[in-house]
Amino acid sequence: MAGLKNVLVVEDDAMIRDLYKMALANAEYTVEVADSADELYSKLARFKPDVMFLDVMLPGTSGLQVLKELRSNPKFDCTDIKIVVLTNLAQRTVADNAMNNGADGYIIKADILPKDLPKVIESLEEE
Repeated sequence: MAGLKNVLVVEDDAMIRDLYKMALANAEYTVEVADSADELYSKLARFKPDVMFLDVMLPGTSGLQVLKELRSNPKFDCTDIKIVVLTNLAQRTVADNAMNNGADGYIIKADILPKDLPKVIESLEEE
């Protein structure tokens, strides 16, 4: 673990959110979690993540819409953090849309184990 040490996991499924948080904390990352866009925006007022894992499906909004807001609105100070979109939708259009709107990567949740998240962060550091 080099420079990317603060991680924010934005996921509405409590079980997945807790598994991701535990795996990252066990790998010695500082981890905050949010279950909605509103909680995400609240966390950003006091926590500056280096990496964000952002679910596509959030209550009341789309994670892709949140991604656009984070990348375009300077008040969130998220133009230079790494954002990886999480989805269970194995559709190429979702991934393409995420990448076209400023995501640094995407993960299909069914294809990754929580213990592999630190490897994702390490790959972001190598870019």
